[in-house]
Amino acid sequence: MENLLLTVFISSFLMVWVIVKLSKSKKWFVNESDLEGVQKFHSIPTPRIAGIPVFASFFIGLWFVDSLEPSYIVLLLASLPVFFGGLIEDITAKISPTKRMAATLVSIAALFFMGDIAINYLGFDWIDYYLSNNLILSLLFTMLVVGGAVNSINIIDGYNGLMPGYSILVLLAIAYVASTLGDDLVFQLSLILVASLAGFTTFNFPFGKIFMGDGGAYFVGFMMVSIGLMLGIRNEEVSHWFVLLLFIYPLYETVFSIYRKKYVRGTSPSQPDGYHLHMLIYKRLVRCKRFKHNKTICNSMTSPFLWALSLVGIIPAVIWYDNQTVLIIWAFLFMTIYTIIYRRIVHFKFKFKR
Repeated sequence: MENLLLTVFISSFLMVWVIVKLSKSKKWFVNESDLEGVQKFHSIPTPRIAGIPVFASFFIGLWFVDSLEPSYIVLLLASLPVFFGGLIEDITAKISPTKRMAATLVSIAALFFMGDIAINYLGFDWIDYYLSNNLILSLLFTMLVVGGAVNSINIIDGYNGLMPGYSILVLLAIAYVASTLGDDLVFQLSLILVASLAGFTTFNFPFGKIFMGDGGAYFVGFMMVSIGLMLGIRNEEVSHWFVLLLFIYPLYETVFSIYRKKYVRGTSPSQPDGYHLHMLIYKRLVRCKRFKHNKTICNSMTSPFLWALSLVGIIPAVIWYDNQTVLIIWAFLFMTIYTIIYRRIVHFKFKFKR
């Protein structure tokens, strides 16, 4: 297993290195208009196609596993629409959010019908009855939850290391529980994706030489949710609320963002703004006097704050993966903590020594 993971890491690392080198020497894979927008926090045009090496190295990892199970093939095939929908946007900037969401739904439907990965129970008898006995309702609910989670991963991909660092924490949590339960398939999938992300993160954090892009963010989000659901489906003792708590940070960020834009600021929820929690932390909490002329390094100093916050959900999820009641309580605790932090930052109630 160690040699396989090393192969995946090196494959990802080398492909990312080639892209970074060509972007510097030949000005390939970059767009001069890349610096425009309220959510841009880098100072030079940067390639946004790291999804290609992450996807390719993950494929290499699956190819070289000891036993190539059908589940691996189904998972990879199902991910193609969501990956290419985002990647084409990264390259052309001409794919609308509606079309990208349609590609995501196609991937989820493929996973639902080909991989039998669905959300059919939540631990409440009356809800579980309808979900398990109504195919259309189950499909729609799975699309809503998985689609929301995939999009939320893309939303938090705003700062160097934030999304890959968070994703690695989630995948290690899934791998640990899978190992505890003896689920080798989920264990392998989780660590192969970790190795793929590690090769990319080496160039992304802290120096921001390359970005994941929509294709990579959608692919990683889709794979993480799918692997987490697989763990619950294959092991009855794992609650689906375990997966929810693992993803509570990006999911609540998305829900809170929709509420903030629509009901507080009176704008469209699809309109980008500069008021996500990670952006406020960057603007108001990060202290980087030593690097004040290097926006990229200051950008990267934001991510550890959010990694720490995400652990408020991830650690309890690992400890109580089989206890639905405790998982639900921690989900509400996380949302409460997030809201308090957000309000205190907005009102400048955090005080730091200069």
